[in-house]
Amino acid sequence: MGPAAVRIVKAVALPLLVRAVFNGALLGACISAGISAFSTVQAALYPEQFGLWGMSGGQIFFMAVLGLVIGAVAGLATGSGSVAALWIDASTSLSVVLPGALTAGLGAAAVTAVYTVVAFHALGETALALAGFGAGLATVSGLLAAFHTRRLIRRYHSTGQKQAN
Repeated sequence: MGPAAVRIVKAVALPLLVRAVFNGALLGACISAGISAFSTVQAALYPEQFGLWGMSGGQIFFMAVLGLVIGAVAGLATGSGSVAALWIDASTSLSVVLPGALTAGLGAAAVTAVYTVVAFHALGETALALAGFGAGLATVSGLLAAFHTRRLIRRYHSTGQKQAN
């Protein structure tokens, strides 16, 4: 693999990071806005139980922007995990052990699981909630990283750039 694999990683690293940040920001904004809208619906339907949960439109927008920023930072961490895994695999292996998309997905999943567990532990969540939420986010981020890496590597090969063996 050697130098050809390193060239591929260099070619796909920046687009992969950009896609990871964009997907993280989009996912963070959607989750924040969705949770805020859900709490507003709960407050409207059951004011005696959830009366203090309601949010105005401006507060929902602020939460979406906050989720966008947090999601972008999380996406950057996840993308960095993908690139690091690809870089380590490309520079250390002499033969194809794992496909690039699987390697990037595993790197993204590992980093996502770590920062999810750390963040939610700092918020005081229980172990079961940590495990479930961490596994869910790690799975989603790993699949997205694998999908994007596969597309970027295919595009790299289809543009006519020769792969040295």
